[in-house]
Amino acid sequence: METVKELVQFMQPNQRLDLKAVALTHVLSLTGSTEGKDAILSLDDMLMAIFGLTRDANATVAKDAVLSLINLTAEEAGAIKVFELAQQVQPRFAIADVAAKQISDEQAELADAWSMVLSNLTRVESLVPAILDTLEPTLLQLAKAFAKLDYNKKKCKLHYLASIFCNLTQVSRGREICCQPKYQLLEKLLPFASFEESVVRRGGTIGIIKNICFDVVYHDIILNEQDDILVAILQSLCGPEEFSDEDNEKLPIELQYLPESKTRESDPDLRKMLLECLLQLCATRRCREVLRAKGVYEVLREYHKWEAKVGRDSECLLACENVVDILLKKEEEIGLDNYHSVEVSAEQADKFAQDDAAYVKTLLD
Repeated sequence: METVKELVQFMQPNQRLDLKAVALTHVLSLTGSTEGKDAILSLDDMLMAIFGLTRDANATVAKDAVLSLINLTAEEAGAIKVFELAQQVQPRFAIADVAAKQISDEQAELADAWSMVLSNLTRVESLVPAILDTLEPTLLQLAKAFAKLDYNKKKCKLHYLASIFCNLTQVSRGREICCQPKYQLLEKLLPFASFEESVVRRGGTIGIIKNICFDVVYHDIILNEQDDILVAILQSLCGPEEFSDEDNEKLPIELQYLPESKTRESDPDLRKMLLECLLQLCATRRCREVLRAKGVYEVLREYHKWEAKVGRDSECLLACENVVDILLKKEEEIGLDNYHSVEVSAEQADKFAQDDAAYVKTLLD
């Protein structure tokens, strides 16, 4: 610990460049281990020195400082410590604002690194309200940066912006902002639910959709006449199969007559998330009727065949069957308007989970 403390004196803004660089290189290497991170997180002076060096005139020093913050905020306790200290120090280090400005700067070489720091911080739900206060005025600019693939002129990809938006929708205010027509955030984000070049960008976007689907308040918005969100969900579950003219007429226009080259989502975790979105949308009678009318069953019928033969993920098969079971039932059989009104005891929930686990094992036998 004393050795680590001694490095702080060499990490001051007015220190010689070679000393700053060497000290920070050592600190960065320490953040690669749990013991090293714990030692650094226990030293406020060390963290304050790292904050200061993120603004260093030397690009290598600034980069190593930001990389250190990525590692230090990778776990919840570290993220909370860094964020709270940044709020308390004098002068205050507005870490979320600094990150947002770097990400929004087309010429910023560390935009990707800062987006990873902000992704780590926003993953902690308790920090999201305060971070939203900072980010709300810049959300449109951040969405613009995300939607334009060549936005950053220094070859930063900004894929982790998807994770940031996803994390912000953990809380109700984040979901509200995302769905507000005046921001049009969803319109900018949805096309990336099937973005093949990056699973981070794709997964973050699907996570946004899932968070919104899990809030019944937005089900009417999701299943509106534009079908944008439903198309984003189904697009990744569709393959190249041909449908009859009758089935095609049910589907949103974007999903009709897909090419032979059409592929499905390759990541089983993301496929399962999409299927869980559909299950949540089955909550109310009106939404179930919309899903049936839009050809969701027909899409899942073909998807289930593919998953059983090609995807081979038992949890995805179960998730698919859970949705299909509901859609195949007549409303008279279901006998209730809203599944969320049904109370399930903890004992029943455990029994259902055990039954599902046993059933999953049989699906691919």
